[in-house]
Amino acid sequence: MTDLPAPWTGSARRVGALLVTGLVLLGTLLVLAPATAAAAPEDPTWTLVPSSPSGPKGRKQFDYELSPKEQITDWFSVSNLGDRPITVDLYPTDAFTALDGGFALLPRSQAPSGVGSWIRLPKASTTLPPGKRADVPFRLAVPAGTAPGDHVGGIIAAVTEEQVGTDGQRVNVERRIGARVYLRVAGPLRPAAGVSTVQVEYDTPVVPLPGGRMMVTYRITNTGNVRISGKARVQVSGPFGVRLATGDLVEMPEVLPDSEIRLTEEFEHVLPAGPLTATVVLNADTPKESLPSLEGSGSTVAVPWALLMLLVLVLVVVAYRLWLRRARRLDTLPDEPAAPAREHERAGR
Repeated sequence: MTDLPAPWTGSARRVGALLVTGLVLLGTLLVLAPATAAAAPEDPTWTLVPSSPSGPKGRKQFDYELSPKEQITDWFSVSNLGDRPITVDLYPTDAFTALDGGFALLPRSQAPSGVGSWIRLPKASTTLPPGKRADVPFRLAVPAGTAPGDHVGGIIAAVTEEQVGTDGQRVNVERRIGARVYLRVAGPLRPAAGVSTVQVEYDTPVVPLPGGRMMVTYRITNTGNVRISGKARVQVSGPFGVRLATGDLVEMPEVLPDSEIRLTEEFEHVLPAGPLTATVVLNADTPKESLPSLEGSGSTVAVPWALLMLLVLVLVVVAYRLWLRRARRLDTLPDEPAAPAREHERAGR
């Protein structure tokens, strides 16, 4: 057999080495890929819903009507929908309406003072295997002297996990879900609402037509003891009450007692007509009745500076032309003859 030349032998060896290295890397990837995928556990998934001693019955929230010194026992269910065991912390708290209109619950670090403090749970946490459910009883007792009206809170199921932040430090992150608790305490009901802090901002355009952008921000406050909802609309008027724009009918979210929400309406092509007034018309409702219509207003001044400067320039030009015409007219008038001097009377004869 004829031997290959030295250069060809070296090339064959290099090609063989590259093939072997490629096969080793490919095998390593095939081995590691399934292991990496399996090493990433799924996020825990769980639920908390109103229940009964025998399990959930389709309720979405807790609704009660009780009197002071009255109590009731009810149930909720916590279910682990994930593929690994989880430990769920259980605790009640108070609710409020966030400024954006969302239903919000107090943070865990803040102790409740309302309905959340009147709920007693048999345990503070429970551990659930994958796919399992726990039916938990609780007791709600209304203290003596509790003010009538709506008191709202929630029962929370929370899972705390350690995570690594962007700075590399480990932090505990609590993820919460909950069921709402609506309690109406017997006594005189006083539904009331108000429109406050109507702020008007206007971007004056360089060219007055078709108009500028106007933003109206306002707050709706629940000043009564019953939760409210309803509809609101913003109307924009100019001098002498001339209507310049009308906003859409806004569906107002539920506002709990002693809470308020902030809404914003934007208008395009509003004429800079000088004094502008935004009027908010509120039609609020309770779960059982409608309230009289309410209004709140705010104003601003939209000066069409470009048009005003043009008008001033025109007036200056007109005034200058009138002055120039008058000056020319005075120059063309003939001079008046001088009055003859009086002859002095001759002296007496």
